[in-house]
Amino acid sequence: MQVENIEEKYVKNRWIVENSIEKRKYQEEIASIASKINTLCVLPTAMGKTIIALLTVTKVLDREMNKKILFLAPTRPLVEQHKKTFEKFLKAGLNLVAITGKIKSEKRRELYNFGDIIFSTPQCIKNDINSGILSLENFSLLIVDEAQHSIGNYAYTFIASRFMEDTKQKGIILALTASPSGKYSKIKEIKENLFIKHVEIRSEYDKDIKEFIKPIEIKWVEVSLTPEMEEMKSILEEMRKNNIQRLINLGFLTKSSIKRKDLLSLQEEILKKMKEENNKILFAALSIIAEIIKIDYLIELLETQTIESLKEYVKKIFENAKIKKRGADSRIAKSFMGIIEKIEKIKTHPKIEKLKEIVSEELKNPKARIIIFAQFRSTVKTIKNEIEKIPGCKPVILIGQRGADGLKQKEQIELIKAYESGEYNTLVTTSIGEEGIHLGSATTAIFYEPVPSEIRMIQRRGRVGRERPGKIFILITKNTRDQSYYWAAYHKEKKMKKIIERMKRQRDLIDFLNEV
Repeated sequence: MQVENIEEKYVKNRWIVENSIEKRKYQEEIASIASKINTLCVLPTAMGKTIIALLTVTKVLDREMNKKILFLAPTRPLVEQHKKTFEKFLKAGLNLVAITGKIKSEKRRELYNFGDIIFSTPQCIKNDINSGILSLENFSLLIVDEAQHSIGNYAYTFIASRFMEDTKQKGIILALTASPSGKYSKIKEIKENLFIKHVEIRSEYDKDIKEFIKPIEIKWVEVSLTPEMEEMKSILEEMRKNNIQRLINLGFLTKSSIKRKDLLSLQEEILKKMKEENNKILFAALSIIAEIIKIDYLIELLETQTIESLKEYVKKIFENAKIKKRGADSRIAKSFMGIIEKIEKIKTHPKIEKLKEIVSEELKNPKARIIIFAQFRSTVKTIKNEIEKIPGCKPVILIGQRGADGLKQKEQIELIKAYESGEYNTLVTTSIGEEGIHLGSATTAIFYEPVPSEIRMIQRRGRVGRERPGKIFILITKNTRDQSYYWAAYHKEKKMKKIIERMKRQRDLIDFLNEV
C-alpha cells in the first residue's frame, strides 16, 4: 500500500529517476501540450518551469529519440543551473552538455555532435550558427527560458527563426516566463518572434497551483532624508530648474516639467540636426541637456542610493572638469565649489542604517539566508562594507562581468554555490541576481530601492519563497522618486495581470492579440 502511494506521489517516466519529481497535475498537462505545439508558458516564479521543460523533453524524446534538444537561458549561471537540474532528475544514458564561448570552436563542434541535450546562452548559439559550427537541422525541441527577452534584436529571435527554418517548421518551441510584459504590443512581439501557437497560463490564484505557493510577507520600509540631504536636494533641483529654463529660452522646450527619457529624445533630435547644420545654438543646447542629465543623476543618487555613490560621482565630475575646461562637468564643478563642504558633512544615507537594522534582526535566525538587491555597483559595495560589521553576517557580492571589478561567469557560479552551501549567509547583488537563478535557501529579500520595471520587481520577488516561506523588505525614501518608481512598477504589474487573465479566458493568442 505504501509503495502504491509513493507511485501516486511521484512522476513515473522511463527517462526520469524514480521517486524524484513530485507529481503536479498542471506541470504534466502543460508538458503534454508543449510537446506537440509551439507553446508560451506563463507561470509564477518557483512553480517549476524547469520541471515542465524536463517533462516536455521526455515526451519529445519518446517520439524522436534520435534528435537533439536545445535549452537556452540568458546567462551562464542560469545555463549551469538548468543543466544541473536535468542531471539530477534524468537517468544516465543521455549526454548533457553546457556550451559557452570560452570553449574553443573545434571543441564546441565536437560537443554539439556529442550532446543529446545542449544548454547554452543565446549569443553563443547565434555566433556558432553564423560561423557554420552549428546547424539546427537535427534538433526537435527548442526551449527558451526567460522568454520576455524575445524582442528586438535579442539573439532568441534569430535562433527561433533559424530553428523553424532548419527543421522545416517541424521543430517544437517551448517558451518559459514568469513575466511576459505589461504591454500588449510586447506580448504580441514575443509570440511572433517565437512562432507561438498556444499559450498556457497559470496564476497564483489558480486552484491547481495555489497549494504549492509558499507565503511571502512583504513590508514597505520608509525612511526620510536628513535636513542636510534635503538642503542638498534643494540646491540640485534649483540647478536643474535653471538649466531647463535656459532650454526654454533657447526655444528647445515649452514647459518646465520634463522627464529624463524626454531629454534623451531631445538630445537625439539635436544630434540629427547637427549632421545637417553647424549651429552654435545646437551645441549649447546639447551641453545644457548633458548638464541636466548629470544633475538629475546626482539627485537620484542622493535620494535613493548611498552618500558614497554621490561623493564618488561628484569626484568624477571634478576630475573630468580638470581635463575639459568647458562643458557640463566644468559648469557643475564651478557650481559645487561653494557646497562641497556640505556634501562632505553628510555621513550616511538613512537607508543604510535601516538596512543594517533589518539584517541584524533577520540574522537572529541562524538559518536565515538574505539576498539584497541594489541598482548600482557602488551601492552594492557600500552595503557589503557596512553589513559585514554586523556580528554573524557573512556577505558576498554577486555582480556581472563588465568592468575591471566584474566577476567572470565561472566565479559567479562558484559564488552562488558557496551561498547555497551556507559559506555566506547574505548575497548582495545587482540586476544579475534577479533573473531566474534558483536560490532555494533564500529566506529574506531586501530591495534597497524599488525599480520602475514590473518584470524586474517580479524577478526580484521570485528569489524568495521558492522552497520555504519568505520575507521581502522594500526600502523607500519618502517624497522621492523611490515612491514613483514603486507605484510605476505596481501599476504595470497590475496591468500585466489583467492581460494574463484575459489571455487565460481566451487561450487562442492570435485571436486575442487581433483584438488589441
